[in-house]
Amino acid sequence: MKTASFFAAAALAALLAPAAHAQVKLTVPQPSPASKTREAFSTSFIELNYSRPSLKGRTAFGGLVPYGEVWRTGANTVTKIRFGEEVKLAGQAVKAGTYALLTIPGKADWTIILNRDTAQWGAYEYKSSLDVLRVQAKATKLASPQESLRLSLENLQPAAADLTLAWERTQVSVPLTANPDPIVLTQIQEAMKGDKKPYVTAAQYYYNSNQPDLTPAIGWLDEYIKTTPASAFYGYYWKARLLQKQGKNAEAGAAARKSLDALAADKNEVSKEEYTRLNMQLIGEVAKK
Repeated sequence: MKTASFFAAAALAALLAPAAHAQVKLTVPQPSPASKTREAFSTSFIELNYSRPSLKGRTAFGGLVPYGEVWRTGANTVTKIRFGEEVKLAGQAVKAGTYALLTIPGKADWTIILNRDTAQWGAYEYKSSLDVLRVQAKATKLASPQESLRLSLENLQPAAADLTLAWERTQVSVPLTANPDPIVLTQIQEAMKGDKKPYVTAAQYYYNSNQPDLTPAIGWLDEYIKTTPASAFYGYYWKARLLQKQGKNAEAGAAARKSLDALAADKNEVSKEEYTRLNMQLIGEVAKK
């Protein structure tokens, strides 16, 4: 019995031994954490993929990062930027796709580079022959120091933004723009062939993008009012806005009053209050013209 118990205990110990010495995955803080940001922009997006070095008491530019030399614009590997559609960087056209984002820092002026080689580890294998574009940008001084490198889209608008780098006390910005009109107008044309026509969204796009001919948008709102009587107040309100933009103030005021009449049947007190206020404001504006 003692022999059997000994072998049983030995077998159990052998079985448990691997668990006792199992490999533990070691996870430590990264000195330059990876960052991936994606912003909705125009009809698609802009994505930034980079690693963020920190100062740690060091001097960034003119020290850790020399002036006048190509820099990978981050740590660990080359920084990448991806455009979901064609854009313009400082006025130069860039096709949709992913690019290496490199820079040449200077005391007052920087060179911003987009390069086709997104697989390069840093600037060590950089080839200027693969550049897509180079643009110049002015460096400005930050009011307070930035400990870690930050790349971001600032002053973000539907189809415009500033691609901005900030680190230490230096900030560099380059304007980005897009032209969504060809894409959106084609989409509207195709969508109007379907069963669920985006009358209001299409009309709002015409208004917000200052299309030269607003007549189609007014026609879409007339169809919306006809087919969606429960929300007619909404269609009349946007029709009034479009007519006001056309300079047809009397017609705009009449459409706003029809919106007020239609609001009487609306059971949502929040929308009733909001659109009553908006229509009264619009009526006051056109009355002064």
